[in-house]
Amino acid sequence: MSDDGLLYLAEADVRTAGLPMRALIEALETAFRDLGEGRAEVPAKIGVHPSAASFFHAMPALWPAGGAAAVKWVGSFPGNRERGQPSISALLVLSDPADGRPLVMMDGRWLTVRRTAACSALSARFLARAGARSLGVLGCGLQARAHLEAFHAVLPLERVSAFDRHPDRAAAFAEDAAREYPVEAKAHGSVREVVEGMDVVLTAGAIAEVPEPPIRGGWLAPGAFGCSVDYVSPWSRESLGELDLVATDDRAQLEAARRSTPVARLPSVHADLAELVTGRKVGRTSDAQRTLACNLGLALADLVAALLVYRRAREAGLGARLPL
Repeated sequence: MSDDGLLYLAEADVRTAGLPMRALIEALETAFRDLGEGRAEVPAKIGVHPSAASFFHAMPALWPAGGAAAVKWVGSFPGNRERGQPSISALLVLSDPADGRPLVMMDGRWLTVRRTAACSALSARFLARAGARSLGVLGCGLQARAHLEAFHAVLPLERVSAFDRHPDRAAAFAEDAAREYPVEAKAHGSVREVVEGMDVVLTAGAIAEVPEPPIRGGWLAPGAFGCSVDYVSPWSRESLGELDLVATDDRAQLEAARRSTPVARLPSVHADLAELVTGRKVGRTSDAQRTLACNLGLALADLVAALLVYRRAREAGLGARLPL
């Protein structure tokens, strides 16, 4: 493949190049350490909102050690699910910070799903109990599937419970989980059954302000780790008030989001991923603590994932060259 022009990777190219979960988690830890030590730059995302439930975000980042700068343009339209269309769309551009050349443009939807799960797994290293064996999943879409793979990479999971407002999705997720991983998996008919008594609880539904969030106080067990990639939409104030420790991927970004999203309900944040990875803040300190990671998605994680895909795609000769 010639190196002339801009490399374009369609979603099929990105998937073919692959993004191994363990390698991604390790690369993210390195990048977040650099961020925490001042060797990376990630300004706050900016956005526009076509409706109350939809948005476009522009997400830039610079990682000198990785030799890349990047920006992702991502849209979230939850209503697309009812029309049989993807709720997330994304494009990512990776550039050379030495001379400013754009190196690659790639579809970012699949990449976004995997980097989100990998960040959750990195959070779990600091916030989940080492022996966490049960996982409750609320919302059984693409994020749930990627998170099962990511959590399985860092935790000794043995049991998975699933709930989705579409029962067939929960059933399919449980069936696939039991087939692909050494776990016992079962679909359930209520939110409470996938929260109460679980070591890890993942909420991965639509991002929305829910008038009566279904997760009630007293359901999250002592010692449990909650992981929300839906801006804590299904978590009630009562349930959040029982938490002993809250973390996020980026403190400043979460504080900015309090003005207009469900994360306004969150208690104060103890640490973000850069602080945890560098050791400036400690995570879980006892097996009895209830902890929660509310990661909103950080451009640095997109950059890291895109860089891994770009390198693998070049080695495999994938994509098409576009003239500039």
